[in-house]
Amino acid sequence: MSNVPSPTVTLEGDSPDAAHEAVSSSSSSFVPVEIQDAIQIIDEHKQFNKQILDYISSRSRQPGDYRIISVFGSQSTGKSTLLNHLFSTNFDVMDEVNRQQTTKGIWMAVSPGVSNSLPANAHVPPENILVMDVEGTDGRERGEDQDFERKAALFALSTSEVLIVNMWESQVGLYQGANMGLLKTVFEVNLSLFGKAKLQNNDHKVLLLFVIRDHLGVTPMESLAATITQDLLRIWEGLNKPADVAHLAFDDFFDLAFHTLSHKVLQNEKFLDDVRSLGNKFLDTSSESFLFKPNYHHDIPIEGWTMYAENCWDQIDHNKDLDLPTQQILVAKFKCDEVAAQCFEEFAKVSHELKNVAVSATQSTEPIDYKDTGLGFQDMKQSVLEDYDLGASKYNKSVYQQKRATLAEKIDSTLQDVFAIYAKHLVTTSLKAVSAGLSRKTRSGTFVEAMEKLKQSSAHDFSQALALISLDGALDTRPFEKEYLAELEQLVSKQQIVELNSILSKALKKLNNGLSTCFVEELANPSELTWDHILEKFRGLSKSALQKYETEEGDYDFRLGTLPSMNKRALKTFDFKSWELLDNLIHKYISKDNLLNILKDRFDDKFRYDENGVPRLYQNTKELEGSFSESKTHALKAFPILTVARLSDGTEVIPKYDVRDKKLKRQYETVREEKEAEEEDEDEWDSEDDENQRAFAELLSESEKAEVMAKFKREMDAKFVETKRSIMQHVTQIPYYIYIVILVLGWNEFMAILRNPFFFTLLIMLAGATYVMYSMNLLGPASIVVQRMANEALGLAKEKLREFVVDDHMQHGHNMKKMTTNDIELDDLSEEST
Repeated sequence: MSNVPSPTVTLEGDSPDAAHEAVSSSSSSFVPVEIQDAIQIIDEHKQFNKQILDYISSRSRQPGDYRIISVFGSQSTGKSTLLNHLFSTNFDVMDEVNRQQTTKGIWMAVSPGVSNSLPANAHVPPENILVMDVEGTDGRERGEDQDFERKAALFALSTSEVLIVNMWESQVGLYQGANMGLLKTVFEVNLSLFGKAKLQNNDHKVLLLFVIRDHLGVTPMESLAATITQDLLRIWEGLNKPADVAHLAFDDFFDLAFHTLSHKVLQNEKFLDDVRSLGNKFLDTSSESFLFKPNYHHDIPIEGWTMYAENCWDQIDHNKDLDLPTQQILVAKFKCDEVAAQCFEEFAKVSHELKNVAVSATQSTEPIDYKDTGLGFQDMKQSVLEDYDLGASKYNKSVYQQKRATLAEKIDSTLQDVFAIYAKHLVTTSLKAVSAGLSRKTRSGTFVEAMEKLKQSSAHDFSQALALISLDGALDTRPFEKEYLAELEQLVSKQQIVELNSILSKALKKLNNGLSTCFVEELANPSELTWDHILEKFRGLSKSALQKYETEEGDYDFRLGTLPSMNKRALKTFDFKSWELLDNLIHKYISKDNLLNILKDRFDDKFRYDENGVPRLYQNTKELEGSFSESKTHALKAFPILTVARLSDGTEVIPKYDVRDKKLKRQYETVREEKEAEEEDEDEWDSEDDENQRAFAELLSESEKAEVMAKFKREMDAKFVETKRSIMQHVTQIPYYIYIVILVLGWNEFMAILRNPFFFTLLIMLAGATYVMYSMNLLGPASIVVQRMANEALGLAKEKLREFVVDDHMQHGHNMKKMTTNDIELDDLSEEST
């Protein structure tokens, strides 16, 4: 093998001197990364090199995916030579003169290209291939110490995608020569450690690629492959398997592939062709024999793989229980959490400002464009997730997706607070629009039709606007939808109550107008049937007020979409308010003062006017007294009728409700929600009960009746006295003979008047006026007025004369001044005194 040259690969950035100074893989010390073609990842003292990632980063052709290949086999079987020819690496090969160990520990190199027979430029793999050269087994340097051999083999098996098992054709069928004993130990440890992952439906496998060296062709490769397969299956069946993984088969963990190489020295060209043929299997993705299957990959990026490899070796070396897929997931979780934290930290910086913008927007009077707001949410979330995808998508897919979902949930949770601000504002504005629409006086159609149309329109607009800012349903809209629907139903219910109270108010107003007219008519001429008429009118008006809402079944439907229970409560409220209205009207028209006025009017109608409505002029006291007694009796006939509401059959008017009960008044004040009514019923009322409260039919108390009677008697007596005085003044007149004396003595003056046209015309007019007053029975009242005027004039003259004749000079002077001010001439006074 010493005659086989080991190709020297000069990588980009390496000088020839640096390549010449490359350290041999037989060295056991770590060296700086810049001057080596390969790096020792684990030395012979079992120390792990933490500079692997730096080496890979400096030697990788381009950032991207990677593939891990390792070689396993006996010492001095040409493993390093195979890797150098196949992957263009520069591992040291064995010194055939000294026949000593070459590779110590485990080395790694980045393949610059794969030997192949494909078209030009096809030797460069699309992915970085990392090749590990593992220290050979059964070396004389280790002797019987197989601890490192087992650990190195298990490490290669746990971290590689493809494990090349390098053996001679002559070793096929041998137990120790083919390392079957070591493989059995590795398989047992592998099963005990990897079995738990398989129980979790993990489809990860490792490809065991058996490369059979110095194949002469006498024994077909198929026969050699069958022998190796049988040996492996036999080993697998003989393993000590834990009970929980005893059912797992060999092919649940491994795939097998085989390739033969000709003798390197005797058939060098054929050997190189076989190597290139093997290289084709690593490059030609369209071939069925392509070796890099997706389920061989560890699903972590290269920086995660280095962490994973270090953890594997640490646990293998310290004999710890190892679950490799869990380690992969831990690496993925660590890296994905790190990327997610960075992305969320950037997002958190702008989320606070986003909340301030939301508060300002909802407080502004300008309408909010929810479509633009929702697109802003989506762009922000998508930007954060894209940053996360860029840094974490190269890790384990399930972990990446899980952490992505967690990050999305955190973003949604943060945006949920901002979303809540907009959603609450949307609920408020939508309900205001519905309220304005419901309270609008001009409607097309009935209230129910308008209400349903408005509800559907508002609900559609609300749901659409809410969906625009909900990140396609990622944000929880249910609380706000529930709140909106509840508030909407409550708003509609309140408006229904408003409309229902409006209907009752109109009905009560109609009832009030009808009853007021009835009261005026009945109180104008009270009789025993007065309360029968009022009660009959009350019942008729009460029934007709809501008659148009009565159904064929006898129930009431106010055409507002209200529940039957609400309609019944409205009907009870109307009944109570109707009786309360009747009670108010009774006490409005029949109070103390009104009753007194009614009695006075009835007295005056009888006392002052006759049956024909002509004013009466009493000639004597007897006629006056008879009329007074009759008028008083007529007036007082209405007193018992208007002080007690009693029907013609003698029974008192009894209302359906106690309209003076404060609790009932509060209960039936307006139509309200059933819940409010129930809560009010449960309230404790602190109202004071009026123990002396009179019955509904008792319109005036006894004291009030006595007061009215006293006033009526007093005022009527005054009228009687006044009328009697006027009669006496009319009766005590001048004797008739005086008129004859006046006629005789004033005959000349009378004739002078008759001869004067002016005085004669005036006399005719006075006579005509007197006749008219006589025909209208107004002479009595006119004479009374003239008499009173004369009496007033006489009294005033006496007062002035008294002031004038007072025997006091100062007072006399003052009186003279006063008389002058009042335009009273002294000459006139002298004539009067005379």
